[in-house]
Amino acid sequence: MTFRKLLLGIPTAGAPSTPFIESLANVEMPAGEIAFDRFLAVGNFVPAQRQLIVERALELGADALLMCDDDMVLPPGAFARLLGVLEEQPRCALAGALYYSRDGFRPMAVDRWDPHDTTTAVIPAFDDRTPVCAGGVGFGCVAIRMQAVLELEPPYFPAHVFIERSTARVRVCDEDYLFCHRLHARGWDVVLHPGVRCGHYDRASGTVAPSHWEPPEITNRPRVCVRHDGVTQLVDASANAPSIPETHTPANVSYIIVP
Repeated sequence: MTFRKLLLGIPTAGAPSTPFIESLANVEMPAGEIAFDRFLAVGNFVPAQRQLIVERALELGADALLMCDDDMVLPPGAFARLLGVLEEQPRCALAGALYYSRDGFRPMAVDRWDPHDTTTAVIPAFDDRTPVCAGGVGFGCVAIRMQAVLELEPPYFPAHVFIERSTARVRVCDEDYLFCHRLHARGWDVVLHPGVRCGHYDRASGTVAPSHWEPPEITNRPRVCVRHDGVTQLVDASANAPSIPETHTPANVSYIIVP
């Protein structure tokens, strides 16, 4: 399938980072006659902003949705290469670029991910060029086949609210992995493209992560993130890897929608 109608959706708090804007200006669009539109969803609750973006893509009748966060540093060929994965793999609903957390510590992709027990997840094995199936990818930079979205019931982006009592820290997360989980349940594939590498800009420090990319000899095996003696590290996945127990408590959130 050749995608001819595209929407670029950007969730933002209202001030996209300068590195993102500069990199976006240099991104190359796929060759051919393509109808292209752009949509910014402004706010402070990313799952609902992603919801607005998907709804806009459906309204426009887009074949594919490109979505990227406003703190990404995009390589020029990012969009074309991710769309290429969708074209080459008919059962691929979503292809995502490789990027790391803002501290540069971990790749934002998962496998064996269970929404009811996220401690089961591992970081999938990957090299520096080959697209690989994954349980989920972060939505820093993704291409989504809208045909697959049509099989899902709205709202499209539930989320987890992650509460760390020890640090008194709360964050909204996992709307991307939950979306991928729903696609898998419908029989679609999710692909990580480690050859499409995006920097992750940290506004607080003014730096881009990672400072250097891990070599394939390190990334070519499943790993998990563990904390031991106060130190967080990535180790090879195994049944003996320590994990922190988590409790899931449902909470209701109501969307108030106005025209």
